[in-house]
Amino acid sequence: MMKLLTNRRMFLKGTAAAGIVAASGVPAFARDGALRWGSSSLGSSGYVILEAMANVTNKHTNLHNAVQATAGTTENFALLGSGELDIAHTTSIDWVAAFRGDKPYPGKIEANQLLSYVKWLCPPLVHKDSDIQTIADLKGRKYSASKPGSGAAALSRILLESAGLGSDGRDVDWVYGGWKEVYNNFQLGQVDCIFGIFTNGAPIGLITQVNTAVPLRALEYSQDVLDAAIAKNPGILVADLTPEDWSALEKPVRSPVFTGILGAATSVSAEDGYEIVKSVLDNVEEVKSFGKPLAGVGLEAAVNNLLVAYPVNAGAAQYYKEKGVWRDELKIAS
Repeated sequence: MMKLLTNRRMFLKGTAAAGIVAASGVPAFARDGALRWGSSSLGSSGYVILEAMANVTNKHTNLHNAVQATAGTTENFALLGSGELDIAHTTSIDWVAAFRGDKPYPGKIEANQLLSYVKWLCPPLVHKDSDIQTIADLKGRKYSASKPGSGAAALSRILLESAGLGSDGRDVDWVYGGWKEVYNNFQLGQVDCIFGIFTNGAPIGLITQVNTAVPLRALEYSQDVLDAAIAKNPGILVADLTPEDWSALEKPVRSPVFTGILGAATSVSAEDGYEIVKSVLDNVEEVKSFGKPLAGVGLEAAVNNLLVAYPVNAGAAQYYKEKGVWRDELKIAS
């Protein structure tokens, strides 16, 4: 295996996000004896989900867990590989790219799955009165999917490239920032199109807020584009976003989907993996009380949305077997 990134700053520099590193001079991921959890940008659904699960794990086990906000799931996988995170918020598309060593990763990165906790439907959104009618109309327009280290940005690059729009700035003008910042800019018309986030089908609060001020409309990727994207990264799924999910829709919209997966460094023991999964899934209602992004947490979803191609922490597998929900096609980490 190629030598992995040795620190967070190197990765962030490579993804044009070095500015988020704290200026205090204190290492962002100091060990201090705790399991280090990486979430996502402040206020995002990934941030809320990881905070909830870590808090519940702290309460119901003897493990000590510390959560840090990060630039997103792409960065998280690099930090799992470099040993700077133990547990991380990841997505189905990250596993494919990391295990293959696709850019921006410097080589193959391995990790183990613990549990799956959410599905995101993510059609691009524009103002309802925008002249942008199709994905092809995004050429020359400003588009945002939060920060370059986010799973949203990684998925967007694959989708736009599959639609014939390069992700290097030639065809689409990318605008980066935290979710609140880019959605505010989108509302003001400073961004033409934005990555929509519907957590388990429900719009995130920022979408509801913007849609109240400026009516929105969802764009739809063609099936050919989605098929091409899936061929590049099988972690991409497809589902319909319906008017029942979001009342702003007049008809169902075909949408790309990706899932959230709690990943663990290969150094995380089976014992710790078992305790984390057990604490979360034995206390589902407590976990869900942290907010709407946790609505999809549950025993069956936790194992049914795990990826067949990648290993599951042995302790997590033991828990699923005890509960009678283990899938034999999944593989257990050695």
